[in-house]
Amino acid sequence: MLYLFAFIIGLVTVVVYNYLFNDNVLENYVEKLISNATFKDISELITGHTGFANNVGVKIFYEDLCLCEKPVATVLLINGSSESLLHWPEIMVSSILKNNFRVIKFDNRGVGLSDWIKNWSKSNSYNLNDMALDALAVINHLKIDKFHLIGYSMGGMISQILAINYPEKILSLTSLMSSGHLFDPESEMADSIKILQLRKMIWGYSNKKRSLKKVLKFHFKLSHIWIGSENCIHNHEKELEKVLYEIKKRNGFNKKAFFQHKKAIKNSGSRYSKLKKILTPTLIIHGSDDPLIRPSHSKKMASLIHGSKLVIIKGMGHDFNKNFKNRINSIILPHIMMNS
Repeated sequence: MLYLFAFIIGLVTVVVYNYLFNDNVLENYVEKLISNATFKDISELITGHTGFANNVGVKIFYEDLCLCEKPVATVLLINGSSESLLHWPEIMVSSILKNNFRVIKFDNRGVGLSDWIKNWSKSNSYNLNDMALDALAVINHLKIDKFHLIGYSMGGMISQILAINYPEKILSLTSLMSSGHLFDPESEMADSIKILQLRKMIWGYSNKKRSLKKVLKFHFKLSHIWIGSENCIHNHEKELEKVLYEIKKRNGFNKKAFFQHKKAIKNSGSRYSKLKKILTPTLIIHGSDDPLIRPSHSKKMASLIHGSKLVIIKGMGHDFNKNFKNRINSIILPHIMMNS
């Protein structure tokens, strides 16, 4: 009976997923969301103190949040590839804040209100070490001596570099759905069908005139592409509200950011040998069904970082889905509280 129930749930998920990805259905759905009153007056999504740090001429935009006068410690959040500070789920940030921590978010170079590198080329590209120095510039600008690090995907890779190079500053490290060497030829590869789908989406997005509706459709599809087997609950209205906020109240989306960040990851190579030097208390979280960065990447990291704790969340893909936000919080909070 349980197997039959699981089969029916899985079948319904596939049907709903395919239904939403039908172009006609998607177009009607997005149009309905655009006409919704929520989007006529977009709520403010950046409520903390804001400013810019400077890393050798590159300006990095940050948001500084705190609900108490004397925070327990500071938590620095580092985003994934081509995603701005808006991508962090509100429930995760508020949960950390409510436990008397100060939270710093920032836009990586190339996205949001941070500098977009206009003279970038394959022969004049940056790497993750440069991006780690961007993060450090924010920390130094705010005069923070020690802090906790939480990074997801590419942000997890940047966090590893900070933990390797500045161990005296890092209270704890949390790596979410990340890797110590994304292009390791011996590592498990990403889902080839979804990679092809992503390339087609990005190519179409980069080379066509982009109306608001097309941009919303692109980001709607993008938010679903890396889901896991039990990862089908989305707050579509909230997701698209963030897209509209990025367009109407910030700099919009840099169509070159994905390629620049991918090149930065490639330029940085392997951190396997250096991961062995990390003595910072380390928590590694990964989804069992991650189609982009397979869980074997985190298992490899856990084998290299002495004393690290590895948690594989069943059914989770490569995103912050409603199904798993509370679960992720319940794992991270004890880790940072214990090491403050």
